[in-house]
Amino acid sequence: MTFRLSQLALLLALTIVLTAVGGVAATYWIADEEFRDVLDDDLEIQSEFLAELLAAKRGRLNALDLQELLIDAFEPDEDEDTRWVSVYDTRSKRQISNLPHDLPLESTADGSIRLALEGFSWHGYQTEEDGIVVQILRRDDLFLAVRKEILEDIVTPALIGGAANLLLLGVLISFFILPLTRLARQLEARNASSLAAIELKTPAKEIRILRDALNRMMSGVDAVLKRERQFASDVAHELRTPLTTLKLELAGPEPDTRAIREEVDRLSRLVEQLLTLARLEQGQWRQQFEAVELSSLFERVVDRFSEKFFTAGMVLDSRFTPVTIAGDPTLLDILLQNLLNNVLNHCPAGTEVCVRLEFMDRQTDGSGLRLLVSDTGPGIAGDRRRQMSRGFIRLDSKSEGFGLGLAICQKIAEVHGATLKFRARNDRAPGLVTQVDFAWHP
Repeated sequence: MTFRLSQLALLLALTIVLTAVGGVAATYWIADEEFRDVLDDDLEIQSEFLAELLAAKRGRLNALDLQELLIDAFEPDEDEDTRWVSVYDTRSKRQISNLPHDLPLESTADGSIRLALEGFSWHGYQTEEDGIVVQILRRDDLFLAVRKEILEDIVTPALIGGAANLLLLGVLISFFILPLTRLARQLEARNASSLAAIELKTPAKEIRILRDALNRMMSGVDAVLKRERQFASDVAHELRTPLTTLKLELAGPEPDTRAIREEVDRLSRLVEQLLTLARLEQGQWRQQFEAVELSSLFERVVDRFSEKFFTAGMVLDSRFTPVTIAGDPTLLDILLQNLLNNVLNHCPAGTEVCVRLEFMDRQTDGSGLRLLVSDTGPGIAGDRRRQMSRGFIRLDSKSEGFGLGLAICQKIAEVHGATLKFRARNDRAPGLVTQVDFAWHP
């Protein structure tokens, strides 16, 4: 079963209305019954009290005094409550009332009575005590008017409370439900190619947080898709060069086996790089960290590359500070290999290369460990360095370039909680410095 929040809000509003109406109706009915019972009990008590009093005072009050007493005590009030009091003496057959009438006594039994006088309907209670019968009645129309006023005073707060609840519900809907509904509709209209930021104004902080989180997520997805498309394009370009060379060589009458072997090796390296990058993207190494003595690992990498640099006419120097970190030795080996390979691929003979592993300056850079690969080659312009720091970029089309290698280095650094940067040399001489900062604590 599914439903929208707007439907739930309408159901809640309907429930509040029905509850309020039902509560008011129940309150009105209960209050009406209780009010009538209270007034009837009041008439009964008054009639019993007066009957007992007159029975006890029999013979001490004359008819005129009694009539004046009744008129003074129960003075009629046409605007509010009016009581009609009649006293019958069954022994002397006399009748006294605060409202003149000549109605005979129909019964001496105690209980509720209903009479008519001067065109009005009256109801009340009759009590008999030692031959004295007392009737006290109220006029129905005046009783109903008083009851109406009292019930209005009781019901009005309930109605106001219900209206306030509806108003609060309306505020809740306008602040939360409607923005959520608009957000849901915008998301329903989206697809994989619609990753622009969601425009939604709302005073509700929680909805703004949800909107911003969705925008960040879609921005990240959009950036990933763009990187993947760029990566696929650049990989295709990288693969096309050796494949084209192989095709041309094989199409000739005398294929150059050495050139074919070189291009096959190049393809093999490209495939290896792609597999490494794919495994990094899947996070397969994240749970395989161990204690790695980094200086020893990097010294072995430099030893392997010494002959290559000598053959290329370059000078390779290294200075490593002994340190152990948590990481994956294979990935860290690949990291330095790629950095050194790119120096070989992009720097001319005579270039001096220095590889250093050192602790950061706490005062200027904070605590941590830093790997530096600096060269005296032609260097890279500032705009290109910033592009390289953002991710995949290919520097040329004559070799593997720095595209796959850079993407892999970036991922290896990310896996180890490090950052990869490219900057100019501090001495302002030509060349490039590749900097990898590890978050290391002793």
